[in-house]
Order: sequence, then structure tokens, then C-alpha cells
Amino acid sequence: MLTKIDKPNNQLNIPRYVNPHMDYLDECISIRQASLETLQGGYAIQDPVVTKALQSYVEERNSWADFFVANGKHSIQDEYKETFLNWIRSSQLNNIRGLDNFGWTTITNGTSEAFQMFMMRHNNRRFKFVKGDFIIHKVASNVMELDWEWLREPSDLDPGDAVIISLPFSDTGSPHNELHAILESACNNDVPVLIDMAYFGMCVNLDVDLNYRCIEEVTFSLGKTFPIIGARAGIRLQRQNVDDPVLFANQNGIVNNFACKIGNFCMLNYSPDYIPLKYYDAYYSLCVHNDIQITNCVVFGLSANQKYSEINRGNKQTRLCLSKYVLENYEQLEK
Repeated sequence: MLTKIDKPNNQLNIPRYVNPHMDYLDECISIRQASLETLQGGYAIQDPVVTKALQSYVEERNSWADFFVANGKHSIQDEYKETFLNWIRSSQLNNIRGLDNFGWTTITNGTSEAFQMFMMRHNNRRFKFVKGDFIIHKVASNVMELDWEWLREPSDLDPGDAVIISLPFSDTGSPHNELHAILESACNNDVPVLIDMAYFGMCVNLDVDLNYRCIEEVTFSLGKTFPIIGARAGIRLQRQNVDDPVLFANQNGIVNNFACKIGNFCMLNYSPDYIPLKYYDAYYSLCVHNDIQITNCVVFGLSANQKYSEINRGNKQTRLCLSKYVLENYEQLEK
């Protein structure tokens, strides 16, 4: 049974969710000699319970009896959208305010499809990205020959700009320190903003305010919470209904029914708190034992150690993906 401890840990004001009978530093694994390759990127914990359940689910004939539909319009699409919204709201570890502002819901291939539609819609604007965010924004902008640059200060936003930013921020695992100032500046300059919340299902103690009028849309994905990144299970929530290829595809059933089916199974069986609650002890002790800074995200830690400089994404500290080692530490502590 996990117990909430109100005393904040490390540098962040994050309550600890712990097993009071466990000594967190006993038998904790060391990652001081871990290769940089294993600490790069950002991926889900290969939770064995979820993995086994998914394998069993796809082998069940009854689960797929009516799955293949010639016109693509399967009831699973509406079920998936409803389930996703309920799943987001069900978190007891995180609070998202202003979700009701976004009344238009569409199914997307992960979050990246939403990014591309946002870029196409605002192709006449200059895009501003915060250094360390998802590198796909830079890649897509270059391919589309869009005007873009790094956002160094919130005051650098001007009318005619557009912003995509992750929450929690991709390079820190926590909300960006200047997120409020960025959104205030965006509101003052009529700059449209897309908020990427792909890491939501592995977080604790997020307090998210989506009431800023500059936020046009918010995206979520399940591929960083569960080991289903290849299913491309995403969703886009918009303030206004926008006529674009994603809307057209949704209206005509041209979406990834497999993602809906698998995503629905995961969300109906595992809450957005399942991963962070299960692994927080292992994550916390791993970070403390290895001198890594805690974040809001149980797969990311931060370090200023120069030995990680090769995988640094342009900021003072280096984000380390701890998914593999959190699982190993969990299994070690369970013995």
C-alpha cells in the first residue's frame, strides 16, 4: 500500500508516494557506469503486467470479431475519444484545469500528426521552439521550409509567431520554468500555442492551467505511458473546430482503429496514475542513490555531470531517460 508523504523531495515540491515498509536505498542499483545510449531518448517503461495483458488481448479472437470494417467507421472510434477524456480526468496525482475549453476532439497518429497540422495551418507565421523540446519540430520546420527560431526569453514573442511546447517540458520532465510567462506573452501578442502533453500518463504532481486563451489545442498520446508507441494512439483537443485533413479523416472513419482498440484496452484497465504510483519508489531511490535530480516524470532524471554532455540537448542539465533502470530497480526492490 502506497502512502503519500507531504514532505517535498529533492529540489522539486513533489510529494513522495512510498511504501512505508521499504528501505529505499538498500539494494538500489547503480547506473554510474550506464552507457549513454541507454540513457538517451524518451520511452515507456516495459511494464511486464501491461505487456502480458496486451499480448493476451491481441490473441483473443472475440476481441477482434467485428474489428474489420470496410468503410472504416467503427464504434471503437467514439469509444476511444470518450475513454481518453475520462482517462485524463481520472488522475488523482495530477490536476488539469481548463480542459473543458477544448470541445473538439479528433483521433491522431500519436501527437506528431497534430504538430504537422498546426504547422500547416500557421505556415505564414514564425515558429518559436524552446531549446531542448522535441527535435521533430525543428526537423518538420526545415522540411516545410518554415521560418523558425529558438525562443530564448518569453518577451521574444511577437505578433506573427506561433509556439509548440511540451508539458511537462521534454528536456526536464517538469513544467518549463517560464511556461506561465511564455503563455502570458503569447496571449498579449495573439500568438497561437499548441501544448504537447504526451508524457502525461507517467507524471506526479502536475498542476496544469489550460485557461490561457492563446492555447489553440492540446495533444495527448499513450505511447510514452504504455509500451504501444508503434500503435500511434493519440488525441487532439481543440478550442475551435478546424477543417483540416485530420478532421476530414475522422469524419470519414479514416483513422487508426488498431490504435483505438489497443489504446482503449490500456486506458480501461490502467489509470494515468498506474505507472507513476507503481514505479515511484523505484524511481525515487534510483535518483537519490545515483545523485540524479528528481522530476515530475518517473522516467526522467536530470544531471549536470559533464559525463553526460554528449546527449545534452542544449540546456545546463542533461535529461536522462531512466525507463530501463527504473524497471530494473523496481524488480530489485521487489525481491
